[in-house]
Amino acid sequence: MSRFKDQVALITGSGRGIGKATALKFAEEGAFVLINDLHKESVDAVVAEINSLGGNAAAAGFDITDREVAAKAVQQIVEDHGSIDVLVNNAGGENMQPAESYASWDRVIGVNLTATFFMSQAVANASMIPRNRGAIVNLSSLAGLAALPNDVGYTAAKHAVVGLTKALGVEWAKYGIRVNAVSPGMSETPASLEWQKREPEAFEARIARVPWKRMGRAEEQAAAILFLASEDASFITGHTIPVDGGQMALNPGHSMRPQ
Repeated sequence: MSRFKDQVALITGSGRGIGKATALKFAEEGAFVLINDLHKESVDAVVAEINSLGGNAAAAGFDITDREVAAKAVQQIVEDHGSIDVLVNNAGGENMQPAESYASWDRVIGVNLTATFFMSQAVANASMIPRNRGAIVNLSSLAGLAALPNDVGYTAAKHAVVGLTKALGVEWAKYGIRVNAVSPGMSETPASLEWQKREPEAFEARIARVPWKRMGRAEEQAAAILFLASEDASFITGHTIPVDGGQMALNPGHSMRPQ
């Protein structure tokens, strides 16, 4: 398929995991892909892999949590490449802390929520609003649909991403911009595989709540992201799709892990 032929896709946090899988799939379907990540070596490796496979990719290594830096970088991308047709706000992170602690609140809210808004606003203003078209896909989490005990900042941020997705989807419809989100369940990412080794009993308890009895693959999350970014989803906006092997269908509203 070539659903994104001649389009430019900017993907944050695309040096590994779901972001990398998404970048590879966009390139496979004809997009020119801009790889954004904090780790230069990861960016360079993904760019090289895509180009070696016959795709087209370039590095876009700027700090998405700095509003001025992000806005300037996005403007430069538009000047260099003509447009940004698709934005995937994949970058994020958690630092488990109980609600009694403020230690990581600002950082977790900053990278998961505020940067998602910064990037959406920058890309919309520089490219999508003037061209009256575009697609934004945000990454929430099942923590955006139910609570993660001892992870108050991440739970709050990912719930807010769901709300932001609704607000932008409604407000920017007049500009031809669709905004949707994916809420991944447990997926085979470096972080989850590390957790499996570190806490095998907790890992197995979590898997027991998934009807499919396995983790999702990064490529399965990427497939949902590409669907929402494509014209196949041309009448979908403001929505969040769980990609979780049925976990939320079985346990809607329940905490994602034992307290």
